[in-house]
Amino acid sequence: MKALRIALFAAVLAVTWVVMQFLANLAPSPDWQALIAAGQNYQVTVYRDDYGVPHIYGKTDAATAFGLAYAHAEDDFATQQEVVLATRGKLAAVKGADAAVTDYLVGLMGVWEAVDAGYDSLKPSTRRIADAYADGYNLYAAQNPDKALPFAVPISGKDVVAGFVFKTPFFYGFDETVGELFDGSEPRQLAVHGEEALTFTAEPQPEVGSQGVAIAPSRSSDGHTRLLVNSHQPLTGPVAWYEARLKSEEGWDMAGATFPGSPLILHGHNAHLGWSNTVNRPDLIDIYQLVIDPDDDNRYRLDGRWHTLEQRDLPVTVSLWRSLRWTFNETLYTAEHGPVLKLPHGVYALRWAGMGEVGAMEQMLALNHARSMAEFETAMTMLAQPSINYVYADAKGNIAHYYNAAFPRRAPGWDWQADLPGDRSDLIWQDYLPFSAVPVTRNPPSGVVFNANNTPFVATVGPGHPDPEVFSDTMGIETRMTNRAYRLQRLLAVSNTISEDQFRAIKYDLAYDEALPAIVAFRGWLAETALRDSSEYQQALSVLGAWDLQTNIDNRSAALAYLTLATRLDHRKTAQQQPLDEELAGAVAYLKRHFGRLDPAWGEFYRHQRGDQQWPIDGGPDVLRAVYGEQAPDSGRHINVAGDSYIMFVDWDENGRVSSTSSHSFGSATLDESSVHYDDQVNLFIGMQEKPVYLSLDELMPHVTRQYTPQNPN
Repeated sequence: MKALRIALFAAVLAVTWVVMQFLANLAPSPDWQALIAAGQNYQVTVYRDDYGVPHIYGKTDAATAFGLAYAHAEDDFATQQEVVLATRGKLAAVKGADAAVTDYLVGLMGVWEAVDAGYDSLKPSTRRIADAYADGYNLYAAQNPDKALPFAVPISGKDVVAGFVFKTPFFYGFDETVGELFDGSEPRQLAVHGEEALTFTAEPQPEVGSQGVAIAPSRSSDGHTRLLVNSHQPLTGPVAWYEARLKSEEGWDMAGATFPGSPLILHGHNAHLGWSNTVNRPDLIDIYQLVIDPDDDNRYRLDGRWHTLEQRDLPVTVSLWRSLRWTFNETLYTAEHGPVLKLPHGVYALRWAGMGEVGAMEQMLALNHARSMAEFETAMTMLAQPSINYVYADAKGNIAHYYNAAFPRRAPGWDWQADLPGDRSDLIWQDYLPFSAVPVTRNPPSGVVFNANNTPFVATVGPGHPDPEVFSDTMGIETRMTNRAYRLQRLLAVSNTISEDQFRAIKYDLAYDEALPAIVAFRGWLAETALRDSSEYQQALSVLGAWDLQTNIDNRSAALAYLTLATRLDHRKTAQQQPLDEELAGAVAYLKRHFGRLDPAWGEFYRHQRGDQQWPIDGGPDVLRAVYGEQAPDSGRHINVAGDSYIMFVDWDENGRVSSTSSHSFGSATLDESSVHYDDQVNLFIGMQEKPVYLSLDELMPHVTRQYTPQNPN
């Protein structure tokens, strides 16, 4: 009887604990009517064109941002909400324990401390746009409460700004650096697509690259200025491109693409100028190894004295099952240098470019509104966006490449790419070099500039490059070339003038360049291996020998060549490289197992997929027609998951009048498989064609398929 009472008491305690956890971690219930009321005063009209692209015409800039949030929510509310949850440090409360590391990272980075401290320092116009975007998001949620996720509604302008604070360091590799510190043998990084999006994973992520090219009137065959906007991103997820056209009566006038959660155009053009962004990887993160007091592991030595680590608790809420959640506290530590990680192999402090910076959105708004190169460069001097290349062109015929970065002002004489001693305050940098110190190629004699994730010291053809000797080693500027950079360097030098058709052909080039070190080594190995009479791979060598370095869909040598060279074509896989004989053996086995032959057509091996449909696709990793695939486990095909995703050609004629064309990998309806716009751009995309961008209402109206206001969407 006593045992039964004890068992019943234990059961009561367990049930009580479950009920208390359930009640303590309930998501707050939004006031839907208040959210609807907050969205009633914005005057904006959304026009959907024949491809479903939203053209948002607002009375004010704020009303336009409100309309953008609403239109994007119609097409991809689920991803918008996941971005909000991640930024708030509440992702694990919905997605479970696998997302807890992301929530921890938000706390470690001090995202919300920075936003709370700096939000009021932003211009009132910036805050109005952030608040308006939040109101548009909230209105959609209030109209569709069944789609709202716990903890994701309502949001405020601070959530919008926090998204920039959280995400911008990842573009130069902050997540990878932290992941390597935690587990160098199996480094982790933030997943950018698929079911794992926004959680930390050891799975290799698609290459995040991009390219931009600008042609001055002096080099074009018709006196036009041309710009290629061609960022390579995942095709789905939190950093997948969404196309929009924004115009307000206050002067905001942009066409291009943006990410979920962003209230503006991230790259594209206005009537006066435009830009393409590409990822750069300067050394912007520093790791300090702290000397810890053997008698007190919360004290560290600095300049010969012991200092106490600051501590605070970070509550992390984890979904256990449906609405049952558990909150635990993780202790965060901070030293003079920055956030501290206590790990089994040491105690480390982190310092990075953009720490505590809340102005990235404000800088991007200034770029959206710029009307000249001078205004554009003035916006760039804010240094609120800590990295990212800009390839620029404008209606006056100016072109430029800016290697944008917030370079810490570091003491010379140290290897800043290695771990640094944490006991010297003179190594704790306090500010940044000015924008005038970054590498820039402006209006070079050749009339062309480009970047394809390569060194900024190769940004044109002929003279005009920045001189590497001018720039300090403390800046950590990359020196590598990519295949795409080699191809651009070669193709842009072929002709004295470049026509519109030639410009498009350059963008859609399908080749690996013969100067690429991987190709040079491959050809040398192939010539030497072909002389071996005893080789058991004569048929395979014959297939490789016929490869013309192209990746067109009917190419029957490209699949074997790519599999043989895969670890050499991806700079991130250097450690995985095996001798080419072994790589070839693995490639042969793979193709025989999955395709039953050594020479399947490239379009059979590389595929573009939307839903349950597949299409053959030209292009491949690190070619100008960039297609990055992931292996389908059953078929062995490589399915396109990143690369060319939004492509825009911009043209200013001899009178400075702008026009543009674009294509998207799928269509504007990101999640709605029943919509015609779920995949209505696929044929354009795989056919390497574009559609017109309608820049005026007169052009647009014959193509409008739906016109509405967010307050009355039906």
